[in-house]
Amino acid sequence: MRDPTLDLKVIHLVRDPRAVASSRIRSRHGLIRESLQVVRSRDPHIHRMPFLDAGHKLGGKKEAGGGSDYHALGAMEVICSSMAKTLQTALHPPDWLQGNYMAVRYEDLVVEPIKTLRQVYGFVNLAVSPEMEKFALNMTSGPGYSSKPFVVSARNATQALSAWRTALSYQQIKQVEEYCHQPMALLGYERVGSPEEVKDLSRTLLRKPRL
Repeated sequence: MRDPTLDLKVIHLVRDPRAVASSRIRSRHGLIRESLQVVRSRDPHIHRMPFLDAGHKLGGKKEAGGGSDYHALGAMEVICSSMAKTLQTALHPPDWLQGNYMAVRYEDLVVEPIKTLRQVYGFVNLAVSPEMEKFALNMTSGPGYSSKPFVVSARNATQALSAWRTALSYQQIKQVEEYCHQPMALLGYERVGSPEEVKDLSRTLLRKPRL
């Protein structure tokens, strides 16, 4: 980034941490080793945030994943801590980062694919081809939402954005919010106040990001 011979720009794709947690839990078998590695990478000198529910490790649903769900959520503490540091740097950028960093929310790309795509391409001084715009629009206008992990396919934008609200328990959601409240605030992801608020899919939990 500091090399004057390079014109390097960073595009940081972000997503609602609650959706990330839901995806990690859904992909438990493919990511459990990675989640364990992330959890073990935590700085032992930093005070660990306790789980809100002391019995959450099992959660009474062994068939739903048990320990693997526990590690998937635990990994979010490390992931969001790292993200918070990155976003703070972007919020108060040093000289070498100014004008060279762009955060892109997954949700904006899904809801307004053409507008967001043009912003991304404009950031790197490129023009979007009609073929790329058509591809982006088709990928966010599919018939449904696949529950299979690691599958890239066209999907329904509304279902893709709200899937975590029906997949996670209220306790899991509040745990992720405790871990990730700093990056969520910077990126414009609103926290929920009740189980009823989670299930009310007519209410968007997005607001304008601070970045």
